[in-house]
Amino acid sequence: MKRMIAILLALMLLVAALPCTAFAASTKKVYISSTGKGTMNLRAGPGYDYKVVGYVHHNNKVKTYEEDGDWIKVKYGKKTGWIKTMYVDGTTKALGTGYKAIDSATNVYAKANTSSSVVGKITTADTVKVYYTEHDMASVHVTGSSLSGWIPIDAIGGTVKLKPDTPPASSSTVYRTTASVLNLRAGAGTDYKVIGKLKKGTGCYILESKGNWRKIKTFKGKVGWVSNNYLRKEATAKVTASVLNVRKGAGTNTEILGGFKKGTKVTVLYTSGNWAYVTAKGLTGYVSLKYLKF
Repeated sequence: MKRMIAILLALMLLVAALPCTAFAASTKKVYISSTGKGTMNLRAGPGYDYKVVGYVHHNNKVKTYEEDGDWIKVKYGKKTGWIKTMYVDGTTKALGTGYKAIDSATNVYAKANTSSSVVGKITTADTVKVYYTEHDMASVHVTGSSLSGWIPIDAIGGTVKLKPDTPPASSSTVYRTTASVLNLRAGAGTDYKVIGKLKKGTGCYILESKGNWRKIKTFKGKVGWVSNNYLRKEATAKVTASVLNVRKGAGTNTEILGGFKKGTKVTVLYTSGNWAYVTAKGLTGYVSLKYLKF
């Protein structure tokens, strides 16, 4: 009996000697930047005053251990250190993606602290794109402006969905042909000679109308007359780029609303210059005509 008690006491002492963090460890993900390129320093202790002992990137998986205030001890690879708790599985996961509303008016600062110079101001009417977070501040770009800088995280609200700009009056409505093979004629009538044949689904614009005939121009540059009976609004095209950005407006300086993968079929509603106003899979906006195949 004494031997058994001694063994039990020895086991209890061994368990007590083990670090408590070994039982609390769990695998989580770090969320630093919506661009996927963010890097965060690992600190030797729970505070920015401690020396840097390593780093983690956005989307890295880490082992988490004990917490101290709003700091958490993590291990990435062979390095162990401390980062702010908000960067692990939660606050910045939601913060670091999409466009965000502003809950309270605030200054926009040049650096990640409110003692740095003010470069602008935003109100609750604004929306922002979040890029990085550091020291309870977020690096943002203010939608529809050239203003970028840092704002307090607590000024940022929920995700908002940007709507594409309305196509301008100068936009050209896109049509498609519906006949299996449609004759393209030299004039507005069947008496005119056939100058080409169009496959079903050919995308085109209407240049002129005469009775039930329409003078069209295809996206490959063919011009001629066809019966209006075989034209319908909205053409279909395939995306040829690996990932095609869908933008709020007809220009590369407008906000990106999302993207389509190569081969995605999109419905083309209008064109404006070298841009097409398209919709597919619940996403509507402007894409470059250069990367569409009709």
